[in-house]
Amino acid sequence: MDSVDCAALLFTLKHSDRVKLNLQWTSIPTGDTESILFTLDKVSQLSVDRNLLLRLVHCCAASDAQQGAAVGLLRTVQDRLDLSCSSCVELPEEDQRETLSLTGEDCGAVSAILRRSVRDTQLNLQDCEVEDSGLNLLFPVLRRVRLRASKAVLLQLVSLVPVNSEGDTVRRAVSLCRALDGELDLSHTSLDQRACGALALMLDSSEGLTELDLSHCELTDQLLLTLITHLHKVQVLDLSHNKISDASAGKLLHLVSINPSIGTVRLFSNNIVDRTPFKKDKRFELW
Repeated sequence: MDSVDCAALLFTLKHSDRVKLNLQWTSIPTGDTESILFTLDKVSQLSVDRNLLLRLVHCCAASDAQQGAAVGLLRTVQDRLDLSCSSCVELPEEDQRETLSLTGEDCGAVSAILRRSVRDTQLNLQDCEVEDSGLNLLFPVLRRVRLRASKAVLLQLVSLVPVNSEGDTVRRAVSLCRALDGELDLSHTSLDQRACGALALMLDSSEGLTELDLSHCELTDQLLLTLITHLHKVQVLDLSHNKISDASAGKLLHLVSINPSIGTVRLFSNNIVDRTPFKKDKRFELW
């Protein structure tokens, strides 16, 4: 679209009401982005690709009328900020996995409009790479979102939970658990001592994580011991396909025996030889 096309679109919108507007893969002159943003009161549903959505987010965050602009944008996208490839359905299949790199400035703009949201918003960061500085800017608004993210970004977020202030650490842990709706899937990621330490602190600081998937994470007995005193808070725990052996089996058995709130512990494909004690508790899935 050129400026003449945009002027025609704006004229049409100003004389319409409850329009469904599809701007996926539409090129819009930079100077006309704000004008479109402030005609969204005439739009009932807006469809945009993630690149244009990000432009609108930046424009919205920079606007002097942030409150109205943010509310209008979030309403028209049905309270979903989708920066994943799910908006790329019209691309050739080989191009649909392209990663979007989000900077601290991008995340600052997202955070700014989420602060203005009047309802919980779904934030989709799958197929995205995000700078640590950007994720730090998102923590204060996580309590307002339902988060979907790549496992790499999830692991980054967990690693960023611990900060110097104990109060801020607790707030980060609680907000992240709420944003994930109590379910954290880190399966098929490689966990080291630092990541396990951060996860242990997150578990210690929050009561909101009910399902935890750590399958295929290269967990050893030593790494498991970093986590084990906090795993009683999890109702469904998947430790399958790791390197857990008889050396830590006794601690797992004890953990489950004294915590009736734990519902399921999956231990498929580990290095546990003596499985007899686990057969006495149906909450263990081992074979």
